[in-house]
Amino acid sequence: MELRDVMKQKLAVLLFTGIILSGCSTIAENSLETGNGSMELLTPTITTKDNELEIKTEGIDENKVTFIYVANKKVLEQKLKNGESYKLNIKDIEHAHRTDYKPKVQLLQTKDDNDDGEIVTFKQVRYTVKN
Repeated sequence: MELRDVMKQKLAVLLFTGIILSGCSTIAENSLETGNGSMELLTPTITTKDNELEIKTEGIDENKVTFIYVANKKVLEQKLKNGESYKLNIKDIEHAHRTDYKPKVQLLQTKDDNDDGEIVTFKQVRYTVKN
């Protein structure tokens, strides 16, 4: 076997491994979600000067208190109505405007409506911050 063929094989193996690993990370992130419904980010891209995100839910339990976190800080705690949009103030959240990765918006509902209770619904979306 020529050196050129060996290099092609190694490159193919590296390419295949990269594709598999990137797919696995997407699957792992999506598999964190639990419960019914969905959360849509109406502002998927913001700038470093924007101080508001907007979300909308569909199919979540409207009778439960919903907790919304942005960059791991709680920004909303109330019962949400499906189909309505909600604006989230992110002005004073330290990592909400990071441009080196996509920050997360997380929605959770618990069995007993306490933010440290057993999670029954968890949804997560990421947004992009541009300069």
